[in-house]
Amino acid sequence: MTMSEQAAERLDRQAVRNDRILRLTRWVAIGVIPFLVAAFIILAFFPNRTGEFFAWPITPPMTALLMGAGYLGGAYFFARVATESRWRRVAIGFPAVTVFTVAMLAATLLHMDRFNVGTLPFYTWLALYIVTPVLIPVLWLRNRNPAAAEPEAGDVRVPGAVRVVLALVSLVQLGFAVVGFARPDILASVWPWELTPLTGRVLSGWLAFLGVGGLVMARETLWSAWRIGVQSITLWQALVLVGALAHPADFTGGLLNWYTLVVAVGVLVLIVLYVTLENRRRALKA
Repeated sequence: MTMSEQAAERLDRQAVRNDRILRLTRWVAIGVIPFLVAAFIILAFFPNRTGEFFAWPITPPMTALLMGAGYLGGAYFFARVATESRWRRVAIGFPAVTVFTVAMLAATLLHMDRFNVGTLPFYTWLALYIVTPVLIPVLWLRNRNPAAAEPEAGDVRVPGAVRVVLALVSLVQLGFAVVGFARPDILASVWPWELTPLTGRVLSGWLAFLGVGGLVMARETLWSAWRIGVQSITLWQALVLVGALAHPADFTGGLLNWYTLVVAVGVLVLIVLYVTLENRRRALKA
């Protein structure tokens, strides 16, 4: 190995150390996963029995299915946090998760009368959403390292047009979330299945997750910072489509509506983007 190659290897090792995921962050991720998987199982496979197994009774099942799919996407994301070597690959998810957890806590406090207070599922839900709005941003702040600015070898850049479109879409989603949380009756008037004030605010939290996550992603130029986020969101939204196909009666205007069409187009776009940039990355490494 030449001296220049040795120097390059040392620089690469230093970049990995600067961009490492802290042990505490990994352990928190591991600890969160079982709760997310349990929520997915309850909401996806027993959507008609949430009054027994979940923190509150959810109707119609489509709301439970959307939430369950989101929790599975979150479990996948935190599994990658626990196993990845680079912080840059997972960092974008933490601001979005923070906003989501704050929205869930606020919705809980505003609608405490709708919850199964006194049950284990309720206390589990409440404990998680009291702790995580503080814990997640603390982990994000502790794990950030300004020295971790070097791109990975073989990384590719996300086209500027893609980032601009994502930012615009994310602003729309965030706008929907803000309006929906402040006035769930307005969200319910346009949503394709029935919403209560509580479920309207909960779904607004999921929309805020997408909006904030998208805006953070749009600031990142490198594909390595996008990959895991795109995988997680694609999994979530694809499962939402599966849930819609399984429960078409939940939709007031039929299965084909603005929401399912937007989700279907979004999943297709994400798949095309992922395949395109992965092919570029592999070609660069070849």
